[in-house]
Amino acid sequence: MFKGLLTALAVMLGCTVAPIAQLLLAPFGPFIGAYLGMRYVDTRGARSLAVAIRFGIWLGAVSAVILVVIALAMMLIFEMPGKYVALLWSGVVVFAVYVVGMGTLGALYRLMKAQAALFAAAETE
Repeated sequence: MFKGLLTALAVMLGCTVAPIAQLLLAPFGPFIGAYLGMRYVDTRGARSLAVAIRFGIWLGAVSAVILVVIALAMMLIFEMPGKYVALLWSGVVVFAVYVVGMGTLGALYRLMKAQAALFAAAETE
């Protein structure tokens, strides 16, 4: 699971730093990252939905920790009025929830494609 989370985070970061493509890729970064990161997660003996939800929650939690560190650094570096502090922390919460949702969808899509490929291979035999 750890290798899959690191892969997903790396893809999410890669989607946000590409100069022109970031406008299109950044919103789909958690989905693409979870889709690629699920390759490294052991899913034997578990239901696809449960694995996808667990992966999405872990991805959102790790992203939330990173965002909290960034938000705290911003609060220490810049002097912000109270309304901007509230806006900053609400952005952290909204983005963390977004990463959980999109990460879960990306992981579930990967698992559904793998399951469909297994069924197709079983039918051809």
